[in-house]
Amino acid sequence: MDPKSPVLPHARHGAAAAQSPAIVARPSNEYRLKRYVIVAMLIGMGAWFAWDGFVAWPRENAKIEQLRKDGDAARKANDEEKVRRIDAEIGTLKLHTQMDLNMQKVLAFLLPPLGLVVLAWSLRNSRGVYRLNDNILNVPGHPPVPLDAIRSIDKTDWDRKGIAYVNYELINGAKGSLRLDDFIYQRTPTDEIFKYIEAYTGTGDAPAADTRGG
Repeated sequence: MDPKSPVLPHARHGAAAAQSPAIVARPSNEYRLKRYVIVAMLIGMGAWFAWDGFVAWPRENAKIEQLRKDGDAARKANDEEKVRRIDAEIGTLKLHTQMDLNMQKVLAFLLPPLGLVVLAWSLRNSRGVYRLNDNILNVPGHPPVPLDAIRSIDKTDWDRKGIAYVNYELINGAKGSLRLDDFIYQRTPTDEIFKYIEAYTGTGDAPAADTRGG
């Protein structure tokens, strides 16, 4: 048996037999801000690719084509100075193939919707709050879970990532596994909730250094 995933007998509790204090962990500002930055980058890159694929690069190709025509006319007129000037200007430009243009257009159509998908997923992933009150744990996407309904706790990633899975079985037979994540939700109250659960279930470990950084 993995010591990080202890299996608990029914209605087992430790020193924290009294009713729990009210602890609420709201969505982490850091988590949401980083996702907003990613979304802004995806939408901004899509706009950039759209400008290149539909405007800037076709305009540059058209300019190169016109300069080449002007260069041919200058050669026929034996205007070597103008030919050199046109050739020098062409050297500062880049001709973009149809494949180049198509790639920019594809990215322009794909990246902004991807950004919106990331936004929707991030908001859903951090919806609601974690709430512990009167020895009942509420986590978005799950029914209220009395602490006596906890059957096992997977703490494998807790020390390194701040993620724990709490497996429960309700009195009506419904089973589930809820996730506590102190990056997606506020770290301090999430950690307080988890420590209380450990104390209540008697599954706490000896204190260890937090290696996850700030």
